[in-house]
Amino acid sequence: MRSGDDFAGRYVLKEVIGTGRGGQVWLAHDTVVGQDVALKPELPEGDHETAVRRLLGEPRALAKFRDHPHVVTLYDVVTVEPDERGRGTGAETYWFVMEYVPGGGLDRLPPVSPVRAARIGAQLADALAALHAEGIVHCDVKPANIGLTRRGTAKLLDFGAAYRVGGTETLTLNGPFSFTPDYAAPELARGNVPRPASDVFCLAATLHALVTGAPPRGGDIGSDAVPHGARNGKEDADRLRHWKAEQGVVEMDADALGPLHPVLTAMLQRDPDRRPSAAEAERLLAAVGGSGDPTGRPAPSPSGRPGWRRPLIAALGISAVLAGGLAAIAGQGDGGDKTPAGSGGSRQEERGSVGASRALIGDPHQVDVCALADPAALDRFGRAELDADYGNFDQCDVLVRSDDRTRIDVSIRLRRGSPPEMSKPSRTIGSIGIQEEESESDECKLLLTPKGDTGGSLVGVRVNMGEGSVAGGTATLCAVADKAAEHAAEVLNEGPVRRRPVAYPHTSLAWTSACELLDAKALSVVPGLKVDVPEVGVANWSCEWSGDVDELGAEIAFMRDQPRSATGGATARTLSGYRTIVEPDDDSCEVFVEYRRYNGREAETAAEMVRLTVRGNRTTDKLCGMATDLAASAAAELRAR
Repeated sequence: MRSGDDFAGRYVLKEVIGTGRGGQVWLAHDTVVGQDVALKPELPEGDHETAVRRLLGEPRALAKFRDHPHVVTLYDVVTVEPDERGRGTGAETYWFVMEYVPGGGLDRLPPVSPVRAARIGAQLADALAALHAEGIVHCDVKPANIGLTRRGTAKLLDFGAAYRVGGTETLTLNGPFSFTPDYAAPELARGNVPRPASDVFCLAATLHALVTGAPPRGGDIGSDAVPHGARNGKEDADRLRHWKAEQGVVEMDADALGPLHPVLTAMLQRDPDRRPSAAEAERLLAAVGGSGDPTGRPAPSPSGRPGWRRPLIAALGISAVLAGGLAAIAGQGDGGDKTPAGSGGSRQEERGSVGASRALIGDPHQVDVCALADPAALDRFGRAELDADYGNFDQCDVLVRSDDRTRIDVSIRLRRGSPPEMSKPSRTIGSIGIQEEESESDECKLLLTPKGDTGGSLVGVRVNMGEGSVAGGTATLCAVADKAAEHAAEVLNEGPVRRRPVAYPHTSLAWTSACELLDAKALSVVPGLKVDVPEVGVANWSCEWSGDVDELGAEIAFMRDQPRSATGGATARTLSGYRTIVEPDDDSCEVFVEYRRYNGREAETAAEMVRLTVRGNRTTDKLCGMATDLAASAAAELRAR
């Protein structure tokens, strides 16, 4: 093939602009449409039928995003037989006819300002959010796989390593878990299944390189830390890069990154569960990038001089948002007043005098969460009934049955932390803002954010299909969520939520701190847990720890439900005199320690339990062994009290 040759009766070759897996990538002119395109060859390798199916995964993936402004457009796939390639043997070649991005890969771009990098990053995060919504993980986000149009618009290129979430292989020829060590998330480098959070890490490493000229893998590492066989020799450089990637090594210069530093800090968390979603990363990056022309030049400051936009959030603030805690609830402290109290106090006393600060939730030990739920408001979706004896003490559920096969679960829950600073309510009812939260495909989640509530009270609404139900549409779930949120907002607009008509008995777990049932020694059965930095739930009714070994994590939380039974693979045992059920799952294990039984609504027997969960990349038997050990420690502590 030479410059000036006619290709496929339509394209005139101009020049070689790169090299792909299948050979040289050509710039060509489409004589029919009158535009330049890129021609990228791909060769099936191995078993022909399987190879072709996987090879065509890339164009099929790209076809889903034809109209997305930040994903390169695929125009066509042209098949060329062996003789047309000038070869006598072998399979045909598939040529991908793609949008020509004249800016080339960003690996050719000199370092840019943090503001410009943030704008580029926001565009790419938007593209990744679209991929993730379709169940696709790119897996290889890096400067060489990102291009710029003449107007400075970023385009995500090369889907050769893309992975379908829930599948068993990559979409294309590379094989499973293809990645670039300098930019890869640690879970990718360890060979774990790719997940959307992996792309978020890769994007952050890419933006770091755009600003500083290098990914955030750090400089030299002391010889004591270098893995065996990779000691300072040039021949071991690749091995050292892989080791750094596996360990999640990150080193950043806050001064060089400026306002981009706190956002990248959040996106580069070693634990994928602590990273923002691509959609949230887009909002954070857009806040740093501000407004300006498409090339990323910053808008003039009020003085007329260009400058960085002042960061809207500090690193600590982002960490609080991304940890998932979204409601600092007044009166909570270290568990609030431990003395059971009745309903005492009038509504006027709870509201306080005019002009006084309001705490809409108050002490979570005394608030009636079910006051925020109204089954009658959901009657148009089916027969709705209140379920006040399920889940932790910070929630109340409504079950909506549209028919005998379908149940919709509505959960209203108190939330701890602060609302995301970068997001705005989609609508407001009185003084209560309602904003959408990132949701899985089979659920819908909303967050209620009262204005002027010095108690920082937040309420979450989550709606999903009940276990065993026939799948329903997301639109229906979100319609139910909207109605449930409207009623909760109306209640909050009236003032502080009413107290429980009957206080929890003094024997209830509601007056116990779940976090205090496990100390550092007990938690040591789970390798690598960061025992000193738990994520604490409302009123200390739950505590969760993450770790840096095999993505192991542990959680202790209180749970109300009907007494568990040893069915479906579960087993029963006794720990410190408490009936205990062990329930294994694919990548986790849950152990339920039954603390006490009581009469729930309509005289049905309910149980208060301590739920211990261990998840991570270990065999189910080992996960259940660790979870059972934690349960034994918690049960012994309960018995000693």
